[in-house]
Amino acid sequence: MKKVFVISNMYPSSKHLSFGIFVKNQVDALKKEKVDVIVAANDNPATGKKNTILKYSKWALNVFSQALGNRKQISITHAHYVFPSGVFSYMLKKVFNIPYIVTAHGGDIERMAKKSAKIRKWTQKILQESSHVIAVGPVLADQIENDFNIPRDKILICSMGVNREVFHPAEQKDVRKKLGIKEDDFIFLFVGNVIKQKGVEELLHAFKQVRESTDRPVKLVVIGSRRDQNFIQSLEPLVDGSVKFMDPLEQTDLVKWFQASDVFVLPSHIEGFGLVALEAIAAGTPVIASRVGGLVSLLENGAGHLVETQNADALASEMVNALNTPKEQYYDTGAAGDILLIHDANEITKRVIGLYESAIKGGSVR
Repeated sequence: MKKVFVISNMYPSSKHLSFGIFVKNQVDALKKEKVDVIVAANDNPATGKKNTILKYSKWALNVFSQALGNRKQISITHAHYVFPSGVFSYMLKKVFNIPYIVTAHGGDIERMAKKSAKIRKWTQKILQESSHVIAVGPVLADQIENDFNIPRDKILICSMGVNREVFHPAEQKDVRKKLGIKEDDFIFLFVGNVIKQKGVEELLHAFKQVRESTDRPVKLVVIGSRRDQNFIQSLEPLVDGSVKFMDPLEQTDLVKWFQASDVFVLPSHIEGFGLVALEAIAAGTPVIASRVGGLVSLLENGAGHLVETQNADALASEMVNALNTPKEQYYDTGAAGDILLIHDANEITKRVIGLYESAIKGGSVR
């Protein structure tokens, strides 16, 4: 295998630390295994028609300039997100006969493919022409198979994995001291983009119910990008001094908040996999999440607690349960350990490398 060309419409930068961080993590893991990786990615999360045209034009220029400069050395391309990243892999296959694999992360199938008939057609074409498809969760794999007529033996269910060298348990008391958090505060944590689809509105409604149900000092920490200002403004009546909003953090800083928190909450409306829930588990933090997408298979066997999506009352009830249940009873360490073994980033990296080798040789997933 010569070079692997990774193409992604999401990639972090010094200004946008969490934007597609999972793609960079995998790239770094591949490089650690001595895989020669080159990357052409969009690292600008700006929205709006003008911004989108400008950033995607810049990204396209980067993709094709790198492809032309390295075309004799590239063995395979790996597109993260079927559309739009997969368009470039598809074109490079047609022009230079370079095979490609594509990772579907959820939003590309759940939302993007439903935006128009044209995008759906592109999505199907990209999936069909790929050597292999990686689906980050089993529900997503089913959708790809059934909705786009992709043979099951072409689909590999494989999450992005969690780096357990970064995300690991620590003594909560010590971490809280470093972060300036009071010992007796009960901390609920949310990490992710602060958008409607992540269930942040339901979370705030639920947290208000929790706060009103107890005399204990409870706090909610929300860490993530807040680019949708209209949505942020709509949340203002639900926010008081017990809610803390923070910008995205480097992962080495983010893990401290997982370690310092009592419960991680992810009330998403849709979720291809739910990597942040896995990171919470790796940090030894109990998880409450919506019964949607990849979160079901991740948590249903006891590694976390699932609630009905878009239901603030159900969410509040489970949050109260977590508040009133000792951690050793609420957090199933055995189930968590089993999940972490399956989704360890080192093992995931080996599987991805195997998939590259299979695609280059023209083999099957199995």
